[in-house]
Amino acid sequence: MIEFTVGPFAQVGKDLEDFGMNIYFSYVFDESVRQHQKLQEEYIEAFLENDPEKMARKDVEIAMCEGAFELASAMMHTLEEEQFS
Repeated sequence: MIEFTVGPFAQVGKDLEDFGMNIYFSYVFDESVRQHQKLQEEYIEAFLENDPEKMARKDVEIAMCEGAFELASAMMHTLEEEQFS
């Protein structure tokens, strides 16, 4: 496979790679948001059922999901810095 390192084709390759990464991280972020909403609903159900064990499990899962938000955000920030440097 020919890899262009200079010229207009080099920039096109970089742009395609950036586009693909942006699509992937958008998907990951969207899935994380959906999962977070589901976990919040399950936590509320556990609260209404007065189930402290289930509430504790859901709280841990929510924290993990929020960690995924932070990770995706940090990775997007790093990619943006690389694009503009």
